[in-house]
Amino acid sequence: FLSNFPEALSSSVGMKRQGLKTWKIYALWGSLVVVISIGAALGYIISDNISHTTLVGIEGLAAGAMLTMIASAMIPEAVHLGGEKSVGLSTLVGFLSAISFKLLE
Repeated sequence: FLSNFPEALSSSVGMKRQGLKTWKIYALWGSLVVVISIGAALGYIISDNISHTTLVGIEGLAAGAMLTMIASAMIPEAVHLGGEKSVGLSTLVGFLSAISFKLLE
């Protein structure tokens, strides 16, 4: 939720500027919340019956999807606004922190 919230806000502003009605924007995001909630519930239900190897593969796929979204949408804008050096260093520190927390789990 927190990682995608800024992206959703900017998308909503773009949709509003293109003339999409407010109720349609709410319906779009509301339906997305419902679909994601159903997927999360199903994942929770079937997670007890999945092997550890499959679970690691699923987590890797999810991490790759997040990395793709960050690399394609957020990093170019951050470089444009903040400069190459600070964004690169911040990204590296963030990834190293995430890996450290996972290893120390």
